Amino acid sequence: MESRRIVMASTFYPPYHLGGDAVHVRYLAEELVRRGHEVHVVHSLDAFALKAKGKEPKPVRSDVHTHPVSTSLGATTARMTYVLGTNRAAERELERVVREVRPDWIHHHNISLLGQHILSIGDPPKMYTAHDHWLACPRSDLAYLGGSCCDTDRCITCSLRTYRPPQLWRGSGFRKRVQRIDRFISPSRYMATFLKERVGVDSNVLPNFVPRPEDYCKEDMPPHFVFVGVLEKHKGLDLVLRAHERYGIRSELHVLGSGSLGPMLKEHEQRTGGKVRGLGFLSRAEVLAEMGTAIALVSPSTCQENSPLSAIEALSVGTPLIVSPNGGLPELVAGGCGIVAQTNVDGIGMAMRHMEDHPQERADLSARALNAYESMHSPDSYVDSYLKLAEGIA
Repeated sequence: MESRRIVMASTFYPPYHLGGDAVHVRYLAEELVRRGHEVHVVHSLDAFALKAKGKEPKPVRSDVHTHPVSTSLGATTARMTYVLGTNRAAERELERVVREVRPDWIHHHNISLLGQHILSIGDPPKMYTAHDHWLACPRSDLAYLGGSCCDTDRCITCSLRTYRPPQLWRGSGFRKRVQRIDRFISPSRYMATFLKERVGVDSNVLPNFVPRPEDYCKEDMPPHFVFVGVLEKHKGLDLVLRAHERYGIRSELHVLGSGSLGPMLKEHEQRTGGKVRGLGFLSRAEVLAEMGTAIALVSPSTCQENSPLSAIEALSVGTPLIVSPNGGLPELVAGGCGIVAQTNVDGIGMAMRHMEDHPQERADLSARALNAYESMHSPDSYVDSYLKLAEGIA
């Protein structure tokens, strides 16, 4: 295939990011560059300033061309974008990049704080990857009042009751911009169904990928389960902690990440004498080491999870999954590489106990996890499919 020029738009891009969607954008951009394509990414430093609360990331080297957008108002610009749905600085930068690069296609990712109007910029064909529920949900997580799954349009009520300004710009103009996108990508069948039912658009299902595992330390560790993600209730961490204690799980529980449930985690660390261990943020190599030696990754999100990269990282090192039945999570174990547990303490506790007590079955699940990664989530399978979709509209 001849070399292509691609422009991507993403609110966040590493190292100026907090979530997995931005990591996916980097993985994709770098894989495309590795294949000889030219990739440019427009992203917002103002949005990072709003979310990072003063944290300064370490710079990274890459052959991806990045175009950070920042204004003198900083985080205030990001707040105004949320309320007004427009970001003139981001629009001007994307217009400039598209004019100078003349891309074969434009690929939008999470653009929540870049403004809706960037969807209309440029004449090249446009793609959009639905990393979350933003096209239909101002919160992006489809959690009504931050709790139960939302099954109807109550956005203004939800916004006001959770002390967020309503996004009154989500009207016919926004819907028309969305409808004019040439190709939608859904990382899960769940998301494809959501887009069809709630947004009225068809999409191509393309499961997320992660790079092949780099060398990581495989030193002996005590038997353990691992949890990776933000330490919040919607990720199910409180359920995991209580299940580990109530069911007398003999193996350790290693928790990677940070969040508002940090105090609860510390309490469990003290109460279990270190059997529960909070390890904070780790490098990818360290995360892979934790995963690669774990009995299972426990990912029992109570929200409608799409296709978390942490679960795919676990599959890449042959680690089985314990997931909830919510969103796209069951799809990740459809090949028999894990357990779908009910989203409560008993369901999670029984799954952990079963995995702990049946090592041979766990070994079989491990082999299936590696097969699932190779067939569904490897870089080659993803990028090959991605380029076919893009070439179909270019």
